Amino acid sequence: MAEKLEYPMAEEPLSSRSRQVSFHLPATVKETPHRDPLVDLSSMPDGNFIAIGQDGLISVWTADLELKKRKIIFEENKLSARKMKWIAASVLMPSYNKLIVGTCDREIRFYELSNFEPYCQIIGLESMPLRLDYSDRGKDESIILYGDEQGCVNIFLVSLMGDALRTWTKCPAVDEIPSIFLDSILDSGLVTFTRWKVHNDWVTQIKYVHSIKSVISSSNDYLTALVIGCVEGTKNVQKRLKDLLDSSSVKSKRSVLVGAVSPRRLPDDESIFKVHKGVKTFDFCKECNILVTGGLDRVIRLWNPYITGWPIGLLSGHSSPVGFLYIADRNTRLFSVSLDSTVMVWNIEDQSCLLSVIPKASGISGEMVACHFSSELSALCVATDTLALLQLQDRQQQLSTTFTSHSEPVLGCLYNDHFQHVISCSEGSVIKAWDFRTGHLLAELQDAHGDAAVTCMALDSSGQRLVTGGRDGSVKRWNYSPLIHHVQTLKPGSSEDEVSACTYAEIYNNHYVISVGWKNKINIFPDHEEEPVSEIQGLQSDQINSERNGHQDDILCVASCPPNLLATSSYDGDVILWNLVSGHILSHLNPLTSLQLTDGTDDLIVHKVIFLHSRTKWKNEAASLVASGPRGRITFWNLFRGGTVFACFPGSLYKSVISDLTSNDDDSLLGAADQLGHVYIWHISMYAHHGPETQPPALFQTWRAHSCNITSIILVREQQLCLTSSLDSTVRLWSLQGEHIGTFGQELLWDLKEKSSWMNTHSLDATEASASQVSVTPPNSTVVEKSNMKDGSVVTDDLGSVEDAEIAEELIERRKSKKELRTQHYRHKQVELQQPCGRLNAYQSLQLCELAYLTPAIHKPNPAAELNDPYDLTF
Repeated sequence: MAEKLEYPMAEEPLSSRSRQVSFHLPATVKETPHRDPLVDLSSMPDGNFIAIGQDGLISVWTADLELKKRKIIFEENKLSARKMKWIAASVLMPSYNKLIVGTCDREIRFYELSNFEPYCQIIGLESMPLRLDYSDRGKDESIILYGDEQGCVNIFLVSLMGDALRTWTKCPAVDEIPSIFLDSILDSGLVTFTRWKVHNDWVTQIKYVHSIKSVISSSNDYLTALVIGCVEGTKNVQKRLKDLLDSSSVKSKRSVLVGAVSPRRLPDDESIFKVHKGVKTFDFCKECNILVTGGLDRVIRLWNPYITGWPIGLLSGHSSPVGFLYIADRNTRLFSVSLDSTVMVWNIEDQSCLLSVIPKASGISGEMVACHFSSELSALCVATDTLALLQLQDRQQQLSTTFTSHSEPVLGCLYNDHFQHVISCSEGSVIKAWDFRTGHLLAELQDAHGDAAVTCMALDSSGQRLVTGGRDGSVKRWNYSPLIHHVQTLKPGSSEDEVSACTYAEIYNNHYVISVGWKNKINIFPDHEEEPVSEIQGLQSDQINSERNGHQDDILCVASCPPNLLATSSYDGDVILWNLVSGHILSHLNPLTSLQLTDGTDDLIVHKVIFLHSRTKWKNEAASLVASGPRGRITFWNLFRGGTVFACFPGSLYKSVISDLTSNDDDSLLGAADQLGHVYIWHISMYAHHGPETQPPALFQTWRAHSCNITSIILVREQQLCLTSSLDSTVRLWSLQGEHIGTFGQELLWDLKEKSSWMNTHSLDATEASASQVSVTPPNSTVVEKSNMKDGSVVTDDLGSVEDAEIAEELIERRKSKKELRTQHYRHKQVELQQPCGRLNAYQSLQLCELAYLTPAIHKPNPAAELNDPYDLTF
């Protein structure tokens, strides 16, 4: 397991959470298939990372940096006789499942995000798109903008993005891709093109900020280092006339046609920030009204976006140019990465350095070319010649993971009600069996799938047969007693055919094992131990695996319902209902075609589907299938006559992706878990039972169960408990009230009948215990009281009786503390380093494998001492 390092902090009048931060060190470092520098590194809607190289090679990585797939999107680069095509910029378009790339041939291309096939392209641009950005502005209204080598900001305003994309695909093909010229793009009436001359040098970064409806762009030019400007120009006629008279110019058009001279914005339409040596990277936060910039002079500047004359703070400490900035952790922390791969974490409120990690400590070698911070994983991904992942952990999160169930991330868990055991599997190909009543480890199986991770598990109805699927593509069957004995390999391994889900199915008293995975095929095996491996064949494989009718992308999950129903969902968001007997498709379920989703995440993938078995007798009038996704929503489907959406509501209070779904035995409760570690439990006994619903179901309870992505959630109705597993390497047991009973693998065992033995009462850190028991009610939902529950299975939160006066008093105290801290923005602080002789810079003063504690250094440098500085360049 990665080593956890902590660093001493100065005592400040701030909360302990904001002062304590550490990384898992060293970082997880993997070799990449890229031979050319990366252009962009970002997170996909499913939580994977996507890396885009200059030569058109795209690689997709899992959250733990395992290479999932790679593809060259430029077919012309595969031919030796053709001129090479290069990518200059790229950006994701998740709301339409597209990838946008800008090429050095002055093109903007659109690719399908699911399979990276070309969709259409815009050709004939006036300049090269060096930096790209995309944003949704409203219902089907989007903005695509790019900065070029001439210092211009180019803006496409698309009123109906979906219609525009479909129109562009009908244009004549160029290089076998439907293409539309920039001169013709305005004829449709759906697109407005604007080109502003903003900078005196090429654009280094560009971003559209929806909260202020403005474009922020930067360059290395001192006079136009960073500019915040309007999109289309001012709407105030009087101001426009005054500015035109003052500037003695007459410009009647705000949008420029191709070939015309690019106009400049009027003075009232933009704010210009002057920075020494320009700005290479920036970030903006509307909530805390902070703009941060970094560049070649190695100083991070904090600005009030309405005051362009001088910064409100200077942060010094990097010994090479700053190439990445990101405001995170509820707008209190700033992450910065310099080109020498040094990572620093700052507290924005008091402008102090919380952490500094040099390359020798992190193991990241080489020059940083791309960087991305994943909020869901709380991790920093840095691309150099290799790809590295730095996992962030707060002190509170470290205390919560003192006890771990596995030494690697846990990918799933099961509850065996016949033995009252818990079975868990991990990334390290380890399967463990635990006593549910005490947390005692009963059995451990190493190398279940060799060196490959165990990605999924399933139990038969007797609890004596276990099926596992691996990342190596193999499917194995085991006898469970609880000792785990290998019986049969149902499917041999294949490195390109990872098994993502498996289940048991019963078809008229015949039992089958079903597995799905990356090759968008459904494998069905009869559950007979005496049958040789070579004779096991898929049931109706010629129809159920039809590429013409079935899934066109990797299948993520599978669920069965007696006597003959099977539901599967794939990466592209398609949910298919199958007839297991005939192998025919009963219906395609896609919520995006039946309703517009205006909120939630950008995730379009259906991560989990489950059947509500108790409702099969009322299949004509009740919703019997529940799906998590797309966009972090939970959808209830009525399967009668092709499928109808009976309910659709946000599954996460934080608009996160719902990673797993479950229901109890009588389908009275629905449990969900998101990728931020939160658990949600709803009462659904009569929800969507007699027709469509307009409101979400009653929320019983929600709490923070883990520090990162939850991989499994199980409701145990007999004991009224909840079982969860997570990528934080733990499997935990909870009461439905959110009380932490214990972590499987902890030293002290528990007794379910003795509440005093639960970890929540004597072992869990007090701050985490209180945070994990808080019940939150989302908008348009109600909390069901205990008196309304017939079975008494759920109780409400005991902490919900806080008086209004107490809340008001706490808010007053917080305002006072924030007001006191903001006065420190103007107090410059000097870094005093103990040096043996002479004046050394911050980099030279660092000891081998040790990190220097740095406080903000805000002082005027001595030019005489910096004469030999290799980064003191003049442009």
